[in-house]
Amino acid sequence: MRKTPALILSAVIVLIAVGTYVVIKKVVPAVTVTIPEYREPEQVIELTQGWSDAQRFQFHHTAQGAKLVPFAWFMALEQPCFKLSACEKFSDPKYLSRFGFLPSKHDDALNPGTLPVGFAYEKDFHDPIAGKNYPALGLTCAACHTGELHYGKYAVRIEGGPAMIEVTQFQKALGLAMGFTQKFPFRFGRFASSVLGPNASDADKAQLKKDFDELLAAGMTEKNNTEEAYANQAGFARTDALARIGNQVFAVDMNNYSNVAPASAPVRFPQIWDASWFTWVQYNSSIADPMLRNIGEALGVRAVAKLYGPDATDYANSVDVEGLHTVETLLAGPAPYKGLSSPKWPAVFPALDQAKVTKGAALYRQHCASCHLPSPDELTADLNSPKPKYWWKNALDRTLLKITDVPVAVIGTDPQQAKDFMERKANTFDLKKGIVTAGTGLDIVTSAIVTKYYDKMSFSPEKRNEWNGFHDPKDPAARAIPVYKARPLNGIWAVAPYLHNGSVPNLYALLSPKEERKSFWLGSKEYDPVKVGYDPSELTGGYLLDTTKPGNLNTGHEFKDGPMGNGVIGPALSPDDRWALIEYLKSL
Repeated sequence: MRKTPALILSAVIVLIAVGTYVVIKKVVPAVTVTIPEYREPEQVIELTQGWSDAQRFQFHHTAQGAKLVPFAWFMALEQPCFKLSACEKFSDPKYLSRFGFLPSKHDDALNPGTLPVGFAYEKDFHDPIAGKNYPALGLTCAACHTGELHYGKYAVRIEGGPAMIEVTQFQKALGLAMGFTQKFPFRFGRFASSVLGPNASDADKAQLKKDFDELLAAGMTEKNNTEEAYANQAGFARTDALARIGNQVFAVDMNNYSNVAPASAPVRFPQIWDASWFTWVQYNSSIADPMLRNIGEALGVRAVAKLYGPDATDYANSVDVEGLHTVETLLAGPAPYKGLSSPKWPAVFPALDQAKVTKGAALYRQHCASCHLPSPDELTADLNSPKPKYWWKNALDRTLLKITDVPVAVIGTDPQQAKDFMERKANTFDLKKGIVTAGTGLDIVTSAIVTKYYDKMSFSPEKRNEWNGFHDPKDPAARAIPVYKARPLNGIWAVAPYLHNGSVPNLYALLSPKEERKSFWLGSKEYDPVKVGYDPSELTGGYLLDTTKPGNLNTGHEFKDGPMGNGVIGPALSPDDRWALIEYLKSL
């Protein structure tokens, strides 16, 4: 039977509808970047935290050997929009602010692109894969560890505090910007003209196209082999740092994706003041050596190491050890509490209620100090006493604060981060170290990188000790045990969201029963000085933190009447007691 025109038309309409549905469901989300609209604060407040303006700027932009793309490429890329005419530049500070990055100022040496805090220009970046040097753009630790709290017309900068940035969407946007540039000739033409100049030769254009295609192909290979590992998206203010570092080192740098592990335990970017003087750092108290910690961080944000092939044991890398030492020196200072200091409650926020502060201090000593230690004033007095209680001096005469480790089973918070690090193993392949734990593997690689640099520079044993933060090489540098550390709480008012995985929006919720803690949105910098945290309400372009998912659980650290343990750390607090304790915590 012949089909009538009406039937044929109906079939065509159905096919078009199905095709449109597929595009909307699959293609459109894949090429759409989800971020909030830009909001420019009227007045930025910079608090006194022990740094001069020059030191603050140096921290913001000192390179550590990481590479996103060549510098000229980043400045030439357009935003991933769909139109024939030119899109706005990807490097536009207003666009980058939508991912949470904080605007900065121009400097010919450190920030020639006038890029945000945490973007680092490296004039002579060494690429160990290509075997050549060129100007590159990378991220530095300030990108994740510089916060900002919006209150009324004010934006209060928090040096060393957790940033409200969205790493996943930023990576996606950069990948799309490069993909669009490759696929659309008119767009690549504008890109080439910006990078090479209007009078570039055909040979130079062809070489640029070849280099661009190779970098994008490598990026696509990595994306295709790691995308499932990052299915549990972290959203704003969080990332699974240890898993990302491990995947970069064990999979990308070793050129073997069988080592990829799921990033199933996002954590909130930690505050980093005083951390140089702690016995152990990382939420799971897993790293003790400052230089090895910083090399691991640099590798995690895409410093390049060539750990495959017949020359794998040369440990060729792009890590800027001198830059890492510069940043660590700024953070640490010459003695405890002489480097970057925690922020004080700003004058532009509502004044503290001193009666509540006094009442809260007594509650803190009763319920909190056994884990989080006394106030900084008391710790300073103890440091200067003949026989300190809270400080330990190692064999290299380095005095360190003894951080309290709380077993995961006791604190009852989401166990995934500690569990993942304990259980992770990796095959070292061409490094010929066999199958090792994550801690051992990272220790092997970071130790080799720093030793290679020290040998090249002919550092004396004394200078090596200094650059290693006077970590005694006889003491363990890394470990994996089922604990979370309880650090001192000075500046705690400035580091929302709370718990190691950022699963509680404010201090009031943290001091309340578990039943009162809910899922909430991340992405807003609007600050609530009463409950002490960011605005948790729905935000277009923001991220809904689902606290029912493993890795995101908001359990534990609970004040509740009944048996202690299994996440209950103290008796239920009345609302008045909660408010008093919060007021005291604001004063620290």
